[in-house]
Amino acid sequence: MTCHNCCSQCPRFGRHRNGLQRFRCKQCSKTFTEPHENQLDGMYLPIEKAEFVLRLLLEGSSISSVERLTGVHTTILKLLVLAGEKCERIMANKIRNVEARDIELDEAWSFIFKKEKRIRLEDDPNFDDCYVFVAIERHTNWS
Repeated sequence: MTCHNCCSQCPRFGRHRNGLQRFRCKQCSKTFTEPHENQLDGMYLPIEKAEFVLRLLLEGSSISSVERLTGVHTTILKLLVLAGEKCERIMANKIRNVEARDIELDEAWSFIFKKEKRIRLEDDPNFDDCYVFVAIERHTNWS
């Protein structure tokens, strides 16, 4: 492990009460622990509740109904974005060189708060038309 303060190699120095490995720098005498495993990027939501929220959203429940059922309010959209980013990284790393013979494509148009022709200069830059594109390989069902 490298010291955050002086960038020298540090030997182990016991364990913390939460089970993480501790290290102590011989040059600057700083003590620190190994990085925490935080799957939810700083959210204080228990992983079981986060899974339940995502399951409800995957079943087609609205955000409002998920809030009522779980008692989670402000972190649902943040959790949804985080799960999407992690899925995107997994897809980019794992799914490569898929042979495609026949591809079926579709698109869905929608808008965020306002249609493009109704947007004014002082409006939020996130207001606009949005498109969702889906492609599925017919024989293997890869999307």
